[in-house]
Amino acid sequence: MSRTTPTRWRSQAVNSKSAESYLDHNAGTQVRPESLAAFVEANKTLGANPAALHRPGRRAQGVLEQARDQVGELLGRSAKQIVFTSSATEANNIAILGAARAWHRLSGKQPGLISSACEHPSVLGPMRSLQQEGFHLTLLPLDANARIDPVVGAASISEASGPLVVAIQWANNETGAIQPLDELLSGRGEECHFHCDAAQGVGKLEYGDNLLTADSLAISGLKFGAPIGVGALILGDRAMVDPSSFGGGHQHGLRPGTESPALAAALATALKLSMDEQRDCARRMREAANCFLNEIESLIPDVVCNHPESECLPNTLSLSFPGIDGRLLLPALDTEGIAASSGSACSSGASLPSSVLRACGLSAELARASLRFSFGRDCSVGAAKKVGARAAATIARIYKLANA
Repeated sequence: MSRTTPTRWRSQAVNSKSAESYLDHNAGTQVRPESLAAFVEANKTLGANPAALHRPGRRAQGVLEQARDQVGELLGRSAKQIVFTSSATEANNIAILGAARAWHRLSGKQPGLISSACEHPSVLGPMRSLQQEGFHLTLLPLDANARIDPVVGAASISEASGPLVVAIQWANNETGAIQPLDELLSGRGEECHFHCDAAQGVGKLEYGDNLLTADSLAISGLKFGAPIGVGALILGDRAMVDPSSFGGGHQHGLRPGTESPALAAALATALKLSMDEQRDCARRMREAANCFLNEIESLIPDVVCNHPESECLPNTLSLSFPGIDGRLLLPALDTEGIAASSGSACSSGASLPSSVLRACGLSAELARASLRFSFGRDCSVGAAKKVGARAAATIARIYKLANA
């Protein structure tokens, strides 16, 4: 009698067509083979707790600290400034909650909070939680592409009195807008803790000096080719952050719990490759995105571009389709094997308008009829042209049905 693998566990190889049609790389990109190899090798050879004092534990600790050294070197920080986390979400929470409470404890004053409505929920979530505790929160205004107004933002930051916690992303995950960090922080005072959610920029944008001034920085391995489940919080020399979790002294007490040498090694490997290849990858992604957009515009001339023409992630298109019921867009594309994204979905499965696009001034109807296409490092112009033609034809059919 032959034995077969149960259906629920049977693996399905990803063919080249499905890989080319996956256009949701801002949500998560494929694991780099080298990063996966580092993860597997560490798991095969290391089985001890890296905090243990025996020889196997010291070997595990050695791999962990080597990864910490490499991440620090790549990001222009010392190894002691690197805190490994499960994700950028965890890193954002540790930094924002920890900085606000540290400044409150040390100064006796609740620091002001400044952010924007286009931030990731893992930034706005802790900010809103602090607001409910009595902290004052200011959300900076946005333009139509989710870019923070640099003049208003700089004035809000420079004119604030007392301690301040500012949380501003490097680049927006939906529209791709790169935030004007240099301008916004030009008048930053000594009592200002600047936290940057840099999850979307790594591997797509050149790592600049403006990020070296951040008191805390969050990155996510999932966005640049490390396995799911690892990120990092990078702390500046003057950062003051109180712990939000307790139960161990790991990583300065900020992130208690046993670290994974395998995940740390995988993160360091993916980070190095992403930064080494950033310029070439950015060029390929930009070419693929432009080719895809040309195919869409050739069949859908009324498409509205929500991403900026310049100062934008090279791989990101945010497109609105006037007159279409947005609830039809993703299922129709998914049926054609094209993976894109839009706003969040409620429990009933109905599409909700993107909160980012709504904050940019789009109507609920137009925001609901919007899609984000984000391209990966290996997408070619030829593949983008083919999948763009398929996507355009699918959306054109929806228009035809809507007007029937």
